[in-house]
Amino acid sequence: MANGLEHLHVGVWSYLEGSIEERVTRLYAPKWVGYARGNEALARLDHLLTHPPSGRMPCMLLYGDSNIGKTMIVEKFIRDNPNICNEFNEVELRKTVHLQMPANPSDNKLYAQIIEGLGVQAPINRRGTDMELLGLRLLHRQPPKVMIIDEVHHLLAGSGREQRQLLNQLKFISNELRMSIVALGTSDALIAMQTDPQIASRFEPFALPKWRESPEFRAFVASFGRLLPLEKPSAFGDKAIIHKLISASGGLTGKVTTLLSQAAELAIRQKVECITADLIDQAAASGTYKRRPADVEIEM
Repeated sequence: MANGLEHLHVGVWSYLEGSIEERVTRLYAPKWVGYARGNEALARLDHLLTHPPSGRMPCMLLYGDSNIGKTMIVEKFIRDNPNICNEFNEVELRKTVHLQMPANPSDNKLYAQIIEGLGVQAPINRRGTDMELLGLRLLHRQPPKVMIIDEVHHLLAGSGREQRQLLNQLKFISNELRMSIVALGTSDALIAMQTDPQIASRFEPFALPKWRESPEFRAFVASFGRLLPLEKPSAFGDKAIIHKLISASGGLTGKVTTLLSQAAELAIRQKVECITADLIDQAAASGTYKRRPADVEIEM
């Protein structure tokens, strides 16, 4: 079956034997394509995971525009470092806990998110001090190596006093548990973190810039294209395709991959079997849509 399929990753070959709907569903399955900045972010996350406990644990602020690929990187990191469970699927060793900063943050809501992230239903109508004690008790019982907090820019929804209070809570949790914290957010998150010099010195910023036309971007597009089950090779070296991808996506990684998946769906349904500049235009005009992903993942 390999004849004529050199343009595809070997793990994709069998997908061509499926129905149109099966192939289309596979287009939207989770995929990871390594690239320099993403790989560097993963390396830093790995460093935090293996860092020995100390009185001042290193932390990280991963920031960039919405849809730039922050969540994709973190999900890849979590998949590579799963919690260790027993035969009853109960967590015995917790490597990570992933939660989201509440939209209208407060100490009470933050600890409720931590409790939920640890797999326990947060009690309703409990005082902030009770929630804090419960959250800390659960963290001490099964301390994760790394706590990941998404949407940290939500801090700016609070007053200056509330922002400082929540930032101090993050510092306290890191010190108390001797645990690294990874904060994710937009560029506003950097502003929020810099309101406290001690927090700013603790959370090392790591930016994810937008793509520009470059050999690395072309390599990223070509690598992602190898994971799309199309019978014919696409001309990803064509400047027209690259220009349209950059223009339509605004240089956002998530939008680039969505456009390529949508264009591949059009190529399958229109029986073209390769991505063209015209299909990129059609995908961009159709807006964002995704089918429910299949339970499959291929990585490069």
